[in-house]
Amino acid sequence: MWRNIFASYSAESQSPESAVQHWLNTLCKHNIDDILALYHPKATLLGTLADNIKVGTSAIRSYFDFFVLKKPCGVITSMKVNRYGDLAVANGTYDFTLHEDGKETKVSARFTYVLKLVNGKWLIETHHSSLQP
Repeated sequence: MWRNIFASYSAESQSPESAVQHWLNTLCKHNIDDILALYHPKATLLGTLADNIKVGTSAIRSYFDFFVLKKPCGVITSMKVNRYGDLAVANGTYDFTLHEDGKETKVSARFTYVLKLVNGKWLIETHHSSLQP
C-alpha cells in the first residue's frame, strides 16, 4: 500500500516538520491511497470535519472519502515539533481552502500529529485537527 510515494521521502533527508508538510502536499493532490500511505495501519484520526474518532485504515479512508470531495489544500501557518527518539509530536495551525457547490471557503484549524519512525519513514500514528475557536 505504501507504493512509491516515499521515493524521495526518507527519515534521513526529511525532518518531522517536513513529514507534516509532505502530508499537506499529498492532501492537496486529493489521492486517497497516497494520503492513507502516510498513516500507520492502526492510526487514529480526529479529522477537522469529523464527528467521531477514526481508527485504522478503513475508518480513516471513510473520512478522506468525504473530505477530498471538498478539494482541500492548505498552508501551515505555525508549527512546533518535539522529538523523542523515533517519536515526534508536531503541534501547529494551518489554513485550508475547501471547494463545495462552486464556492470556496477558508477554514483555519489547529493540529497535533504523533509521528513514528518506522523502517526509515515517518508514519502518522495519531492526527488530531480541529477548527480554530
